[in-house]
Amino acid sequence: MSCRLFNIGNTHVLTAKLLPDGIISDYRVFDTPCFDPTIFPEEEQAVVSVVPLWEKYFSEKGAFVLNWAGCSPVLSLSEMGTPETIGADRIANSVALISTGKVPALCIDCGTAITFEFVDSGCRLRGGAILPGRQLLRKSLHDYTAKLPLVPLADKLHPVPGKNTVEAIQIGTDTGAVGAVREILEQFRRIEPGLRIVFCGGDSSFFAPNFPDAEVYGADFTLKGLAHALQVCRKHK
Repeated sequence: MSCRLFNIGNTHVLTAKLLPDGIISDYRVFDTPCFDPTIFPEEEQAVVSVVPLWEKYFSEKGAFVLNWAGCSPVLSLSEMGTPETIGADRIANSVALISTGKVPALCIDCGTAITFEFVDSGCRLRGGAILPGRQLLRKSLHDYTAKLPLVPLADKLHPVPGKNTVEAIQIGTDTGAVGAVREILEQFRRIEPGLRIVFCGGDSSFFAPNFPDAEVYGADFTLKGLAHALQVCRKHK
């Protein structure tokens, strides 16, 4: 039986169909405020959501909702101080690290926020980091100052020096974000040399070229983790 997978983020919803042979297909993207789950007729549904409203909705519908309490067959949270506070997307990313390659590994998910998930060789989530994504950095400058404009996202880093306000904001936010990711990554490498690095998320195509030794996945990486968690939990029923 096929299953409809949903990754519900703050900005977008990515959905796909998990076929009985394990292949994921039929990807679709929606803006979260406009999302209507009733257009999908699949009997079985699996969800990872950072939006409490949708998490509650799918739980009441009897869907498989990935959270801290249901990931134990594949991922251990024993090293986490407050596992109940871990976002479902970060749990799914951690599971995807295990299902797509070797661990220890570090996932860097580049979206509205940039999140880091570190999974050790024992398939334990050891922790991570969270910082604002590029759009949030731009929006904070615009929202909390009188004159700074909201600058569109650029595809690549702008060289210094910035010749006007827009260029200056591009350099500050984009180069600053890449620099922050690089510094946090180096700190993880100090405690775990030879760490496998994975970039994913909607903005991964911007960040990944600055880290040539990293693996690159798109926005579907979180769904891969959700699919693997669902398949493992099915076997443990």
